Amino acid sequence: MKDAGNIDRRSLLVPGVCILLLIGFPFFFFGGPGYHAARSFKAFWNLGHILFFFLATWLYLAFAGNHENRAGSRLFFFKVFFIVLLVGIVIELIQKALGGRIVDAGDIYRDGLGCVVAFVFTGSLPVTRKDYLLLVYATVGLLFMAAWPVYRSLADEQTARNQFPLLADFETPFERWRFGDIRQLRREQKIARHGRYGLRVQLSTATYSGTSLFYFSHDWRNYRMLHFSIYNPEKNNLTLHCRIHDTLHAQHGMRFDDRFHRRFELHSGWNDCSVALEDVQAAPATRLMNMAQVESFALFVVRQQRSRVLYLDYMYLSR
Repeated sequence: MKDAGNIDRRSLLVPGVCILLLIGFPFFFFGGPGYHAARSFKAFWNLGHILFFFLATWLYLAFAGNHENRAGSRLFFFKVFFIVLLVGIVIELIQKALGGRIVDAGDIYRDGLGCVVAFVFTGSLPVTRKDYLLLVYATVGLLFMAAWPVYRSLADEQTARNQFPLLADFETPFERWRFGDIRQLRREQKIARHGRYGLRVQLSTATYSGTSLFYFSHDWRNYRMLHFSIYNPEKNNLTLHCRIHDTLHAQHGMRFDDRFHRRFELHSGWNDCSVALEDVQAAPATRLMNMAQVESFALFVVRQQRSRVLYLDYMYLSR
């Protein structure tokens, strides 16, 4: 009777899982968050890889597991895991061919994690009870790690809303994630213009090197000035470029004359920089910038002969 109950539940679940997989599969290639979508939306979307391959693996176990003696065969697990990784790689390659996306190793990892979760939580691995409990704890830990970007994004998005018109002051732990390419950024306590922390920006010898505020409140109407502080730790002056554009910039071909651009000559030590937002609004040659949809604020240097470091702090708008 117990087996009959399991069969009845499975017969009810299988059609629903099949429908979910059929609905979800096209989203690997179409839709999804845009380039400037909210971090939390991107993080939630990434978790879809885990859910999809959890359901796909569960479905495969429901149909094929008994025929292949899954409960007593580690080979069966490795075969299914390899197939999932292979399918994940193929999906990434198709995404690259269709939309020019880069192959994301993180997505492939999440595909594999979904497969592992299905095996662990259906008890389909041939291990002892003690080892099984360890696997459960490890899998739950990996799931928490995979969900961490969601929490981090939601927490900082709420912080950013509460802070505005402060754009970034680095006094809270997740603020550097508001910027693009965080690998070259580090929160520092030694050098700060305001509060206890600043942001260390590693500059390279690339043609353009710097950082950009990527996730922030985009409506800058009713504000007159943008302020930010830059610390130059060297004796020699350095030319820093500031660029601002709105969401319509891409529709105008990303032309140089369709965005705001200004140079700042940084002397040694702290430099308190300001930009009049009326100048930003009037910067495009053929239109007014939409100050309700400011999309990017970038600071960068050009063609440095050697690597350098700058420190950024206290970015805010004022009336």
